[in-house]
Amino acid sequence: MGLKAASVPKRAKVVLVPILVMSLCATFLPAQTSSQNPPQQNVFDDRAASRMLLRLSEALQGHSQKQFLALFDLGKIKEGTLFKQQIDSFFSQTESIRVHMNLVEVTAESATVTVDAEMEIEPRNGGPSVRRNDQLNFVAVRAGKDWKFSDLQPRAFFSLP
Repeated sequence: MGLKAASVPKRAKVVLVPILVMSLCATFLPAQTSSQNPPQQNVFDDRAASRMLLRLSEALQGHSQKQFLALFDLGKIKEGTLFKQQIDSFFSQTESIRVHMNLVEVTAESATVTVDAEMEIEPRNGGPSVRRNDQLNFVAVRAGKDWKFSDLQPRAFFSLP
């Protein structure tokens, strides 16, 4: 019996020491890794572009002019007041919007995004549906901790005849 009691603590040490070492490594290694490689939040990349395009799509499909315009830096857009008026008119003329955007290219250096866009619009006046297919080009700028669009071409994509 005495022998078994003496061997139990030895086994416990053999089992507990590796567990203790692994838990200490798990605790300290992630802290070192994350401090050595901080996330680059100031870089315009595919993730940033995708998030912005998702928010743009959600604003269109949710028929939220306010959320749509919040994605743009109207002060930096050439003729930003005219662009806002165009979007006001577009939303007031539409009953519903369905949109699909396919990310084609993101250029980090110039913070530009190229998108293949398809949109189907149900006019408020009950007329026939309007379908649009075009390649859109966006330019993004840093606005505080977020990104905003500072240009969009062709702007006519968001207007009704």
